[in-house]
Amino acid sequence: MTGTVAGPARTLALDPFTGTGGKTLSGFHLRYRVIGDERAARENGWILVFHALTGSADVEQWWGPLIGPGRALDTTRHAIVAANLLGSCYGSTGPREWRETSATPFPDLTPGDLALSHFQLLEQLGVERVALATGGSLGGMVALEWGRLSPVPVDRLVVFAAPAATSAQAIAWNAAQRMAIEADPEGGLAAARAIAMITYRSAGEFTARFGRESSRTPGRFDVDHYLRRQGDKLVARFHAESYLSLMRAMDLHDVGELSGAARETAQRVRDVVGVGVDTDILYPAGEVRQWVEAYRSAGAAARYHEIASLYGHDAFLIEWDQVERVLRGE
Repeated sequence: MTGTVAGPARTLALDPFTGTGGKTLSGFHLRYRVIGDERAARENGWILVFHALTGSADVEQWWGPLIGPGRALDTTRHAIVAANLLGSCYGSTGPREWRETSATPFPDLTPGDLALSHFQLLEQLGVERVALATGGSLGGMVALEWGRLSPVPVDRLVVFAAPAATSAQAIAWNAAQRMAIEADPEGGLAAARAIAMITYRSAGEFTARFGRESSRTPGRFDVDHYLRRQGDKLVARFHAESYLSLMRAMDLHDVGELSGAARETAQRVRDVVGVGVDTDILYPAGEVRQWVEAYRSAGAAARYHEIASLYGHDAFLIEWDQVERVLRGE
């Protein structure tokens, strides 16, 4: 993020709003950040970024190589707006905070609800046009819903590694993680992360990176050591309740009938790009291609792009050159 000064975190108390299921959602606040030139953004459009499951509003921590003057997320021409999604644990309202002030359980939120919660944020910032709305995985689901719901025009919508609806297979992976957490919230979160990492990467990467070696811990395969280390790292920085809440949102993801979703999106978005990853086992590339083709058939200006990678689902967080080209529209 060379040459860019990131703004401080800010908090916006949200007025009650109507969720995608028609229920009034209240008692929430968003923690968000603005990175870049707000004056330039008023002329050239803003960039709206949605984070993945355990990400945050600190976009430079996970997409840093893409941010800065002259880069795909050009902070001299635009300002990046990113909020911590509701339900997460980095400053926006999540289950732990909710429990301290409410006698009712934290509500189930859909990716559509997470998109709707940004409406007041854009109004607060005076955003009248979004040059780019983007995100990957859960963030891609929220971005896809943003295309249907945006209160302002969007030049380009770029959705990385996200289907139109979560498959039974993906829900099953989440169910296994949920069972681990329900059995033991701390140790279970570590186990859940290990399960998730298997879906985030590819068999080819595991073979090339670890093989059957046991060089890290005596008597333990290196891939076992890696998964345990990933689990420990997540436990140190994330809350199990937030993990469950956001996994539930991913399970509930469904934009509905595709031609209708396409028409809604076409009214708001000039260009739509769906990006699959050829080795993604969590949300296979074919699922992304399917909704792109359905959107295009229904009249939306949609096109498909595929990232070639050894790294599986996580390629949108690793393959900087390919992600850069996609975001630039090359």
